[in-house]
Amino acid sequence: MGLVVLLAACATQQAPPPAPPDPRFGAPTVAAPRDVRSFGNDPCTGPLTAPDWDTMGISSIGVAETAPTGDRWCVRRGSTGDRSVSLTVVAARDVLVDTYRVRQFPLFREVVIGGLPAAVEQSSPDSVSCSVTVGTAQDQGFIVDYSEYEFRPDGRPDDPCGRAQRVAERVVAALPPLPAK
Repeated sequence: MGLVVLLAACATQQAPPPAPPDPRFGAPTVAAPRDVRSFGNDPCTGPLTAPDWDTMGISSIGVAETAPTGDRWCVRRGSTGDRSVSLTVVAARDVLVDTYRVRQFPLFREVVIGGLPAAVEQSSPDSVSCSVTVGTAQDQGFIVDYSEYEFRPDGRPDDPCGRAQRVAERVVAALPPLPAK
């Protein structure tokens, strides 16, 4: 009899309501925000200087373009044409949340770059290209897309993700702190 009452009590309990969806899609928040907005109109003018680009073997002369979203990017080439890098400044939305929501590429890794949350994406381990998205503050960030056309003796690309992360680290180091409101 006691078992019947217990079973009846369990049968009348309702399941808890589902948890609300995560508005950040798992993307971490930025603890020490940096300000990338001043470079949003022309990412070819900064935050890195001509000597910064030169030391990475990338031309300091870039070509600015505008995405359909209105975000601006700057494309630069390696001195011998063996690599290219683009820096996209996203000054009016949380590009890290967008990256976590879409997860455009099958290889996705969470990383920290210069103390800021970031994601590294690549289509395959042998891809010549890699994308690094960095959240710099609420509703702003940047993306480094790096393509490496130089190959190691084993025929694989020479670490485009490592190189993209090094570019992103230099960008973060050059960004000023977000001004207090």
